Amino acid sequence: MKRIVLLVMVLALVPLLSFADVGVGAAAFFNSPVLIGQDVDVHELWDGGFTFGGDFRWKLLKILQLEALALVTLDETNAVGLYPNAGLAFDLAILRLSAGIGPNLVFFLDDVGDPAMFGFHGKANADILLGPVSVGLSYMMALNLDGGIELNRSTGMLGASVLFWF
Repeated sequence: MKRIVLLVMVLALVPLLSFADVGVGAAAFFNSPVLIGQDVDVHELWDGGFTFGGDFRWKLLKILQLEALALVTLDETNAVGLYPNAGLAFDLAILRLSAGIGPNLVFFLDDVGDPAMFGFHGKANADILLGPVSVGLSYMMALNLDGGIELNRSTGMLGASVLFWF
């Protein structure tokens, strides 16, 4: 009986995968003091706060999007962060607007006490679809879930991405 159920699940998943879009590419993010209302010092603008890494997106069922983002931070504290999320994506001609929430896990590569940090984040994307390539802007910030959902604007990061779609 277990084999039959497993076979039915696999056969049901095949059509779903055949109508899905998969995007793979690169992303870079920067802590943006302009967007979070902090004073901007031109000399300190490029000191720290830059991250880069890979971006994987899976759009299925016309409006659902699953995303996995891996970012490397090379700064005073070196770290690798994993940011998976699930959300909605809408295609408007050549523009794709999407937003999602999910957990994040940051592994510190230096001796800073705790080797890892867990939390939640929200992310919004606006991509221009140019055939099999998309170029987009993203904004990602931390979510506090204690006593309801609270957006933490002081952790905002502005980013850009280039994805190849299959």
